[in-house]
Amino acid sequence: MSVLKETLKKVLLLCAVFITFSESVQAEENHEQEGKVVYQIHYDYEPIYNLLKVSQKEYEQYWEEGLSIAEMAKKQGISRRDLEGYFISLHYKEMQKWRKKGSLSEENYFDLVYRLKEHDIEWFINNRKPNN
Repeated sequence: MSVLKETLKKVLLLCAVFITFSESVQAEENHEQEGKVVYQIHYDYEPIYNLLKVSQKEYEQYWEEGLSIAEMAKKQGISRRDLEGYFISLHYKEMQKWRKKGSLSEENYFDLVYRLKEHDIEWFINNRKPNN
């Protein structure tokens, strides 16, 4: 019975390694497709602190408590509309830079715009909790 358990463990480990490797290769292949742009934005947190009307220390304290950005905003009396508006504007400006450089086609731009609020912004402000 223990030989069977050990064999099963090895098979499961091998499967996990194979799946991980194949996902990495697939992601790399998708990234390298001609014309495929992977849009990403790096957030500067100073303006986010200002929006939330908190210092970096207060923000970090909220973060330690496990609050999402949306929860921080609510606690600070910032409306959901203002919070979302800030991030929509931020992404819009960044995507316009990408378009001007030619890094973002019209098709990719509209695809990003379509999913921006519902997916990217909502996830960022609601689900980025350090303690989850």
